[in-house]
Amino acid sequence: VSYPLLSIAACAIGGVSLQGGVGKLHNVVLGAVFIILIQNGMNLMRINSYYQMVAIGSLLIISIMAENFRQQLMLTYKNKTGSSI
Repeated sequence: VSYPLLSIAACAIGGVSLQGGVGKLHNVVLGAVFIILIQNGMNLMRINSYYQMVAIGSLLIISIMAENFRQQLMLTYKNKTGSSI
């Protein structure tokens, strides 16, 4: 098990911006709980640990893409209205 990958994934899934580190602790805890639930479910289905890491890595990539998309939307909204959300 790659603990650095799991900790970064928990932060990213929890909504912490990996570019600036802005986020909330309870969201990181929820991200960690989500990862644990995913891993336990895959263990119960007897999925190989290699594929579990692939799934966690995929979740990490998806959450980073979602965060970047959210930041772009906020910038677009801020530029159009002249105010922040």
